[in-house]
Amino acid sequence: MLNQKEFDRWCAANNISKDTRTIIEQIRKSDPSRRVQSGKRSVSGRFPSSKMGVTIQYESHKNELPFIYG
Repeated sequence: MLNQKEFDRWCAANNISKDTRTIIEQIRKSDPSRRVQSGKRSVSGRFPSSKMGVTIQYESHKNELPFIYG
């Protein structure tokens, strides 16, 4: 996730309006809207992130999990 300075630069570089920026900031600060679930072809799990100080949930061990490790 971008830190505040990086987010400010990203908004400026992409001409993000003040209203849109406010919405994005609310989303960035909020908790996930739902818990992840396993399906027929997906595997869910949790990855404890010491860097972010939270546990990251994922639904795909082939797509999302490698990105989380990165």
